[in-house]
Amino acid sequence: MSNVLITVAHGDGIGPEIMDATLHILKEAGARLDIETIDIGEKVYLAGNAAGIAPESWDSLRRTKVFL
Repeated sequence: MSNVLITVAHGDGIGPEIMDATLHILKEAGARLDIETIDIGEKVYLAGNAAGIAPESWDSLRRTKVFL
C-alpha cells in the first residue's frame, strides 16, 4: 500500500501544538502519509494576503485533496 499525500497547515495560536499531536497520533496508528506543509493564518495575512492563505497553498490543496 502506498503513502497518502496530504496537505498540513500548522497555523498559529494553538494550531502548531494541536497539529503536532494529531500527526503523532496518526503516525503511531500506522497511517502512511507523505506531508506537504503550507503556511496559513496571521503571518500570511500580515505578509499581504487578505485571505490568510497563499495562492501556492491552494495548489497543494487541489493536488492532495486532503487538508489537516
